[in-house]
Amino acid sequence: MCNVYDLRFQREEGEGGVKGGNAGLSRLGLGLYHSGVEIYGREFSFGYSEGGRTGVFEIPCKCASAVMSQVTFKESVLLGYCQRSRFEVRRNCNHFSNELSKLLVGKPIPSYVNRPANVGQNLLSLFSMPASALGGMLKGVKMVKKAKKRSVGGKSDPVLTRHASI
Repeated sequence: MCNVYDLRFQREEGEGGVKGGNAGLSRLGLGLYHSGVEIYGREFSFGYSEGGRTGVFEIPCKCASAVMSQVTFKESVLLGYCQRSRFEVRRNCNHFSNELSKLLVGKPIPSYVNRPANVGQNLLSLFSMPASALGGMLKGVKMVKKAKKRSVGGKSDPVLTRHASI
């Protein structure tokens, strides 16, 4: 989902309250908006928050106004369905830096920066693999015993006594 927020560049309107900057503009297909992408019950966005912090942040869905007081939730728009697991979506700052670097300059960040997280991810993947899949993977390892020599037409021909294909 894309969660859309109206940006309020407010001005006082006497005792009647505050009027937002998008009043009437959305009917013309115009306006000033903020957005966040909702996935697995969390919303990811980029923006400036009170306290002077700027950057990518994660919040409960449709709650950007808790971080950015100048926005008001407008609507959610279905974008599609994610084919990635929760683990693939929930990454760290180094994953973010790597993807941004590849997007901007075509090169990843140095591999050592995120090596511990990648090792951890691989270990978790291995331990979360169903036992039947792990057993099948181990059975598929090619097993070759020492070749015996067999005489065919007076010539020695090596023969494999046991093997399994991958």
